[in-house]
Amino acid sequence: MKNRSRLSGILPCLLPALLLMSSTNTVAQSLDRASLPPPSLAADIANPRLMEGLTQRELRAGGSERIYFINAPPTEARNLPVVIALHGGNGTAPRRARQMGFNDIGDREGFIAVYPQGVNYGWNDGRASPDMLRRLENTDDVAFFRALIGELRALPQVDPRRIYLVGGSNGGMMIHRLACEMTDLIAGAVVMVASLPEPLQSSCRPSQALPILMMNGTADPLVPYAGGPVGGRQVDQGRVLPAEETLRFWVRANGCSGDPELRILPDRDPEDGMTTEGRTWKTCRDGVEVAFLRMNGAGHGLPGRSRNKAALAEELGGRSTNDFDSSEEAWAFLKRFSR
Repeated sequence: MKNRSRLSGILPCLLPALLLMSSTNTVAQSLDRASLPPPSLAADIANPRLMEGLTQRELRAGGSERIYFINAPPTEARNLPVVIALHGGNGTAPRRARQMGFNDIGDREGFIAVYPQGVNYGWNDGRASPDMLRRLENTDDVAFFRALIGELRALPQVDPRRIYLVGGSNGGMMIHRLACEMTDLIAGAVVMVASLPEPLQSSCRPSQALPILMMNGTADPLVPYAGGPVGGRQVDQGRVLPAEETLRFWVRANGCSGDPELRILPDRDPEDGMTTEGRTWKTCRDGVEVAFLRMNGAGHGLPGRSRNKAALAEELGGRSTNDFDSSEEAWAFLKRFSR
């Protein structure tokens, strides 16, 4: 485990946070919690393996106490980039840290990794279905992320021009919303297995161009590639645009022109029946790029990061491609941009 005194010297730890916002036994099913065992943030915080390298912090936003976790690389350097990684629905920040591996990548590459925790294990991502709003207590997560980024920007170790967002599923849809409503604070975004919530199509007015990379599987049963109801279950979890329409939305919003550059990623597992095709628009406003990875035959999982996915989770969400590592791909894209 990392030396806590070194970490606390860089980023002082505040008082222990409120661990649980409300009981989960009355929470309605949502995108990632369908039939899966309910998580326990308290148990995850008590797990040394999940908490390795992390320091817990709290802040007040939107009238409530919120928490997040932070990992700083072993350096005394200043003006470091920040990657904020959002968990999916029914997720916890410590598990997301372990799954995505940004602690190790950040230590190697010299960036700070931050993992926020959603109220009742989810994010108010703009789908705005009554069931979701009740479960999430109609939380103002945009206000939370404004407060979080404001707190991070005030740290002398942080370069305020290089704050990035990465997330999948419910966390990815939340990033779509943040890209719509607070573009000025974000230097780049990576969205995995998530498309633009339908209600945002008419209201989304980004104030600036934003580099964005999307990764979507064509066989995703929870966030359908063709768009429509999320989750495919009776509980109303809202609707999303088709992945291709979401892509066109961001190409237009970023003022991109011309044809994209095409690439075929190496098929590292020819037996799995999955391949990945890439498209990148490089002629966009203010020097940004819009990139898209179409994962043919892949389901609802983080590419290269779902090898240990539980059998039930794979049954519900389908298989994930291992042709590339989503976290490494995300950082390779983001690190080239600044605000």
